Amino acid sequence: MANSILKSIGLTGTAITIIIVSFLYTPVSFLIKKGGIFKDSFPLKTNFQLSCKPIPDLPAQCNDFAIHEESSTSIYTCAQNSIINFINNNEDIYLPPHLYNIETKKVSKLKIINFPEDKKVHFKNVKLYKPEESDKTLAFFINEDENGNTIEKFEYIPENKEIVWKSTLKHNLIKYASDFTLVNENDLYIINKYNTNNKWMQLIDNALVKSNSKIVSCDEDSICKVVAKSIKGAGGIEISRDKKIVFVSSSYSGTILTYERKELTNSLRLSYTQNLDFIPGRLFYLSKKNENVYAFGYRSFFGLTNRLFSTFIEKFIKLDFSIQSPLVLGKIVKNEGRNQFYGVLFEWKTIMELEGELTNSNNIKDRDISSLAIIKNDKVRKQSFGISWNEKTKPLVCNGFN
Repeated sequence: MANSILKSIGLTGTAITIIIVSFLYTPVSFLIKKGGIFKDSFPLKTNFQLSCKPIPDLPAQCNDFAIHEESSTSIYTCAQNSIINFINNNEDIYLPPHLYNIETKKVSKLKIINFPEDKKVHFKNVKLYKPEESDKTLAFFINEDENGNTIEKFEYIPENKEIVWKSTLKHNLIKYASDFTLVNENDLYIINKYNTNNKWMQLIDNALVKSNSKIVSCDEDSICKVVAKSIKGAGGIEISRDKKIVFVSSSYSGTILTYERKELTNSLRLSYTQNLDFIPGRLFYLSKKNENVYAFGYRSFFGLTNRLFSTFIEKFIKLDFSIQSPLVLGKIVKNEGRNQFYGVLFEWKTIMELEGELTNSNNIKDRDISSLAIIKNDKVRKQSFGISWNEKTKPLVCNGFN
């Protein structure tokens, strides 16, 4: 009977199956341990709160950014091809990368020079790297393609508002690249979060909480190898400033994994697992000089499913529906306490929980506290910049961190 009711409101058989299986398959212990209604109902109180407003001239599709502090500019990649987009039967949108001048507050499209004409510009993620003893800055992008993702390398010339193409990294092991971090201008660690670019299969992986992600190491000769695997839903990756430790967030286990890196081979050894009281997403540094790795995440497992559930309600029941899940911001730091001698190498420090409106917009989706994925600090101007998971929220400028 319940099945017939769900079908009567427009849910397809496949959608119903995914919803039912997700509740049957998800371990009860996981739901209890990593949160639920109680954690969302009683968020922690923190002194610092974030207040943001949209940057009006940047597209809502922007999904990642990197700040070039020397020129006070930011490069934004703008791609809208998430599972939410897929559920809504919307076409994937890929816009050219945009450039934002922090001082003048002007936005322009980034000029792309010498990029092969037979390649599409489907840039999703961006990282900047400045080689030692060099004045040049390199920009790296994940370029998404149905035949396999690639990493594109450019030189960034801010005064000309352009990037000049240098090379492409392509390999079967990184066909489904979702995030990466740079050891140097030639060596990278790359996350394959899923084993497919098919959105239905990704949706099932999310519903079953079984995404077995891999970490792949690649060098300047395009020689790639798997250096870590069986990670439950790898959300993000970063490397320590001294290049000795690689951090990987595991969304489905609620942990940050720390790996020791062997310099000669780039192989990784799991040295410590930091258990968290929330579900982590992307990892990032606040600024170029910052030494600690930060992460945003949902306080409970339901944060992972709220956006999917809200989308189903809006699409099939035609209600403007939104559930907000408290969001945590914190950092992982070296443990200086006595228990470091017992193998406790790092500790987690929560900075704030977002439970208020981010903006003054009348559209609840534009002030969704559950939407921030990355934030980076601009101490000079006492402000910070954020990017949103929410497909309808523009990039944000916020108050700064102390």
